[in-house]
Amino acid sequence: MSMVSIEDVRKAREVLAGKIIRTPLVSLSRSPGFELRGVYAKLESLQVTHAFKARGAYNTIANLVSQGKLGSAPGAAKGIVTFSSGNHAAGAAYAATRQGIRSLIVMPRFSIASKVEATKYYGGEVVIYGDNSVESAAKAAELERQDGYIFVHPFNDPHVIAGQGTIGLEILEDLPGVQAVVVPVSGGGLISGILVAIKESAPTVRVIGVQPTGAAAMYESLRRGRLHELDRVETVADGLTAKKVGDLTFSITGKYVDDLVLVSDSEISSAVVTLAHSNKILAEPSGAAAMAALLSGKVKNVPQNTVVLVSGGNFDPAYLARLMDRTGLAQ
Repeated sequence: MSMVSIEDVRKAREVLAGKIIRTPLVSLSRSPGFELRGVYAKLESLQVTHAFKARGAYNTIANLVSQGKLGSAPGAAKGIVTFSSGNHAAGAAYAATRQGIRSLIVMPRFSIASKVEATKYYGGEVVIYGDNSVESAAKAAELERQDGYIFVHPFNDPHVIAGQGTIGLEILEDLPGVQAVVVPVSGGGLISGILVAIKESAPTVRVIGVQPTGAAAMYESLRRGRLHELDRVETVADGLTAKKVGDLTFSITGKYVDDLVLVSDSEISSAVVTLAHSNKILAEPSGAAAMAALLSGKVKNVPQNTVVLVSGGNFDPAYLARLMDRTGLAQ
């Protein structure tokens, strides 16, 4: 599988122009016991479908259509099939529907009900199957063979990675003096794209990845120096549950990343509350993981002009209500 270049990311930006939102970069105010001066949040929680995933999905489907592999061209596939616990599911459904393409999405049994409904709202046909990402992926591959769809991988795909990388270009343009970018990691498509965009444009900018301790597939793969599949995943961050990363995302992350740190579920939950209460930013647990790394001190020597990526805002309302009640903020 070919590597992804900065030119691929720039081409993706052209494809995405007018199709997705150029999300804001905002200065964070405060957190009890933590100085946030010089820290900014990139709000992909305000993206269409309220998560970054629409970028990579739209770029991938648009390229398949332009190549005649998908759409109305003779011999083209009738739709795409993919797997996701939620954010890629909604992003793929949105991108496919926007381009007149059918989408079949395999979602694991633990998927949050609101994310399943959002995927259907954006036009996706949902199949609930599997107890983890590996089982859902196998089902998606089976449906591709049976039904003649084209399989779109949620992270280990050059066009997906290039689409996510457009976030990095926007950060460099909106904060020319950026010194560090902190990014949540699951299968690695998001951080791979951002790494290509930033390291091939401004190599001195630090890029730090963040994973939950209970779903650390990229962390373990890099530590071992080879692809490693986790026996199980367990985390409150339902969007960061990849049991294994891709060969392409592993290669790009291993080449460029400055550090990869782990955060606990309690640290993630605290970050959700801090973003909501102190900064009025609604983030799902996956979207708050980067913030959790800062607040917990896992990112050392935080420089001025640091950006934390709030990757999504599709939280379970019941989860947020429990958190606010537990901290006394619901009163």
